[in-house]
Amino acid sequence: MPLNAEEEFQMQWIMNHRMEDKDEQMQKQAEADAAARPVRLARGRKMRRNPAAWDLPMPEDEIDLHGMTADEAAEAVERRIDDLTIAGLKVLRVIHGGGNPSYGNVKRIIDRKVRSEWSNRIRLYKVEPDNAGSSIMIIGKPANSDAPARPTPKKPAKSSRKR
Repeated sequence: MPLNAEEEFQMQWIMNHRMEDKDEQMQKQAEADAAARPVRLARGRKMRRNPAAWDLPMPEDEIDLHGMTADEAAEAVERRIDDLTIAGLKVLRVIHGGGNPSYGNVKRIIDRKVRSEWSNRIRLYKVEPDNAGSSIMIIGKPANSDAPARPTPKKPAKSSRKR
């Protein structure tokens, strides 16, 4: 199909005025700027590990505590820990949410229970690196559970000085 005079004029204009891909130019400029920037070295004594680099296992079960009060949530998690122990499973994801003060901040209560009452039953408890509304709990005796609760005090050595 032949072009009419107006379409022919538009085609000539397009051929004489090439369009530039500004997105591609901006991307190339950003890459060049990044390559020209100096590399920052680690400062200080020791850099902290990135939470995303934590080697957390995949959960075998999960419990969602949304809509529960703090006491209900603590009771539900304790029952789930008992059930998983009986079933022989080790890894639990606890979905507690960010915390709602009107419900008693479930996360704070669970954290407190893990540190106190459940400390002899939980080997690891960490907030997931990519989701602050859930935590990973590994069930089992902690690694240092074989050690006595309090070290026995040593008796002072008798001095060999004469009196």
